[in-house]
Amino acid sequence: MLALLLAWIVVAAVIKNSYFIHMLFMATTYALLACALNIVVGITGLANMSQAAFFGIGAYTAALLATKFGAPFYINIIAAAVVSMLFGLAVGAPTLRLKGFYLSLVTIGFAQVLRIIEINWVSLTNGPMGITAIPGVSIGRYLFSKKAYIFYGLVVLLIILYVTKRLMASKIGRALSAIKNDEVAAKSLGINITYYKVLAFAMSSFFAGMAGSIYAQYTTFVSPDSFVQNDSTTLLCMVILGGSGTLFGPIFGAIVLIFVPEILRFADMYRLIFVGVVMIVGILAKEGQWFAHVQKFFKDRLTSLIRVKSGNREGAV
Repeated sequence: MLALLLAWIVVAAVIKNSYFIHMLFMATTYALLACALNIVVGITGLANMSQAAFFGIGAYTAALLATKFGAPFYINIIAAAVVSMLFGLAVGAPTLRLKGFYLSLVTIGFAQVLRIIEINWVSLTNGPMGITAIPGVSIGRYLFSKKAYIFYGLVVLLIILYVTKRLMASKIGRALSAIKNDEVAAKSLGINITYYKVLAFAMSSFFAGMAGSIYAQYTTFVSPDSFVQNDSTTLLCMVILGGSGTLFGPIFGAIVLIFVPEILRFADMYRLIFVGVVMIVGILAKEGQWFAHVQKFFKDRLTSLIRVKSGNREGAV
């Protein structure tokens, strides 16, 4: 993973084509969102289908602060994260007693309600026309180039990875894992189920808001069409494909589902078929844990080969 991050930095530093710069930025953004979603879906085992909504809340918050108040980027990203987290708490606290399919329906409903508000609250969001002319990130006299946003996103990605790693090794992470594996058993051991679920939801929405702030100031434009339900589904696919509950799996899933469909753009009608096949393979491989299966396969073949060669040598002697 370190090699991948280094390669990511090197590629970002040397590429000059604006299209490839944009694709690398989108891969970085979706990696951020997938790692944030992994806290809820992968570590805690909750069916969250509204990650794009929290992404949009962060983007709109940053856009409004930048256009109406001229707030600097470090205020925007913190405010976007906090506002998204508050919405996450507002949604999570009353609904996380639900499980599975019913919880996913509630989160989908929340995303749709938020989209309707974005379209109809014209005085705040400018409705379907969106918010335009969002100022970019600047430090002193230096205005971020499009390429600089990739490094900005990578810094936030490293922060999320560090927090997730510490979380997984902590008492909170063990509680979340217990809830995922057996909620009844976790409750019998004295774990406050609702508290830890809401905490996971709040952390995930907090980081989604940060990603939204970066995205808004990169594109300089946000609208309701920028954050649709399909994005939430794609993010869930990224987490499952890369390996839900793993540290780096969501990043791998984001890279695959951002770049491979673009490579297959010449066969546009087959792109969705490819995504569907990838998802089926990921689910059949126990939520994307196919690295372990591949490793075991080659290990078994190598062991068998060594035994055969050892047997041939003994026979020759």
